[in-house]
Amino acid sequence: MKRILGILLLFVFASADAALIDRGSGFIYDDVLDITWTQDANINGSDTWTNQVAWAAGYSLTHSVYGTFDDWRLPTTTQPDPTCSGQTSHTIPQGWGVNCTGSEMGHLFNVDGISASSPDLFTNVQSNYYWSGTEFAIGTSGASAWWFHIDLGAQNASSKDLNYSAWAVLDGDVAAVPVPAAVWLFGSALGLLGWMRRKTA
Repeated sequence: MKRILGILLLFVFASADAALIDRGSGFIYDDVLDITWTQDANINGSDTWTNQVAWAAGYSLTHSVYGTFDDWRLPTTTQPDPTCSGQTSHTIPQGWGVNCTGSEMGHLFNVDGISASSPDLFTNVQSNYYWSGTEFAIGTSGASAWWFHIDLGAQNASSKDLNYSAWAVLDGDVAAVPVPAAVWLFGSALGLLGWMRRKTA
């Protein structure tokens, strides 16, 4: 009976320990950050920060099962980020350098192990600078934005006029199971367990 219960619970919570999940049709879900990446990491090539932000906002991708999604954006860079090797710039606590896990791309590199030389589920990962959607406004009058180098594992800020790559991400999971369906699934598992217990009594 305990073995059956374990199997049922494993079925219900199968993805509890997963990190990156291929949802198909070009969607890769990170169940730790609860965000979805485009599988293709170089859809729009290199461009300025302003153009890449506009591209992501206007991008649309259709999943063969779950429909069309058009609420994409560039990855965020959390500031300050105490996990980074660099902690002060312009006398303001921040987070730059290496080992950053607070930013979404830093998490992708440092936690999930994704790089151009180790793309795993992704395609066209560039050994290059990728724009973050987060501006770096301290002492720059809004002229700079954060970037992440996916092979060096480093983040910093540069002029928005430079041409860097872009990787689109959206919040949540395209394959999210509605709460009522999840409750029904768990309730069915418990009901089956009760029925089997009565049958063996």
